[in-house]
Amino acid sequence: MKRALFMTVGTGVGLDKEKKVKLAHGLLTSIEHYNPDIIVFFGSEESKETIESLKAQYHDKKGRDLRNYEFVRLDDIDDFYECYVKIEEEIKKKEGDYEIIIDYTSGTKTMTTSAAICAMLYQKKLSLIEGKRGKDGIVMRGTEAPKEQSLFAAYDKFLLDKAKEAFNSYRFGEAMGYIDKIVALEEKETYRKIVQAYDLWDKFEHASAYEILREIRREFGANKEFLAKLIKAGREKPSPYIIVDILNNAKRRIEEGKYDDAVARLYRTVELIAQYILREKYDIDSSNVDIWHLQALGMEGKIREKYEGLRDEKGKIKLSLKRDYELLKDLGDEMGKRFFEDNLMQELLSKRNNSILAHGLEPVSREDAEKMFEVVRGYVEEVVPDARILMEKSAFPKL
Repeated sequence: MKRALFMTVGTGVGLDKEKKVKLAHGLLTSIEHYNPDIIVFFGSEESKETIESLKAQYHDKKGRDLRNYEFVRLDDIDDFYECYVKIEEEIKKKEGDYEIIIDYTSGTKTMTTSAAICAMLYQKKLSLIEGKRGKDGIVMRGTEAPKEQSLFAAYDKFLLDKAKEAFNSYRFGEAMGYIDKIVALEEKETYRKIVQAYDLWDKFEHASAYEILREIRREFGANKEFLAKLIKAGREKPSPYIIVDILNNAKRRIEEGKYDDAVARLYRTVELIAQYILREKYDIDSSNVDIWHLQALGMEGKIREKYEGLRDEKGKIKLSLKRDYELLKDLGDEMGKRFFEDNLMQELLSKRNNSILAHGLEPVSREDAEKMFEVVRGYVEEVVPDARILMEKSAFPKL
């Protein structure tokens, strides 16, 4: 790949002609060392005097003119935004076709700071000319040598901090993007596994998430314990673990500001509570209700006939959320009675049904989502005695 050398160029203000020559000679040392296919100078109009001195020295030494260069004018060499943007623009133009090295030996503090930040953010080599300095602060001729600065450690820390911030806000794809850009961090693969595992868990891919978390030793013990029990409970029927997991998932959606998504999950939690009670207490599968089993439970004829009339075209009796609670009520269960007498729950479910992700076009407000979460959590805690402990064990960590 061809090589481009970016150079910030100072004016040598306050220096006599001889000292300006020394300044230009330092830049020439960098050019000779990197032997670029193209040089991009960044500076003010006054900086051109330094470049002219450099060109003269280049001709004297090489016997030919310095031609392979561009000059990017900086109108305000003390304006960080201008300096940064113009260096960044050139990086975007050249990268892909050139290996870019940024030399920040010369220039104002603003220019050199902009160059260093661009080098870090775009992962470019950063170089300066070092050597023994005279009383004027300029590297003495004959002692010049290029020195590359390693910014990877600082850049990796920056990326890891951004990845953690994204992870803590449940933006797992964004977190993985930052981790992929990390260069030399020892824990890179561990963090990759962590993000991947919780991303899968957030999508209810519990078994896959658990297999990855198991590879990470001495961490996330409570989460691993919860996932193991959830997986063992299976998906053939509702369990306390899946109920709590969906409730926590809804909580994360509220934290993200995705209130319609949160309410959709809370609705499913309410439905699962009824299905769980029907299974555990009455051995009823609400997706395939057995009329004869209802009779065995002592249900009166007229009530049995009501459910008989709910058979679909395949002959199955599948109950909706309200029908689940209606069946509990008909069975004399307190949860069925409580559900229909709970005016706040009915109001919140109505708002869910009118939401844009259900049957209407109205977005759910934060207030309604949070209110519904608290109501549903109360139901969960009544049905699952150790719900609070399980919620803590299944809460996602903050990195």
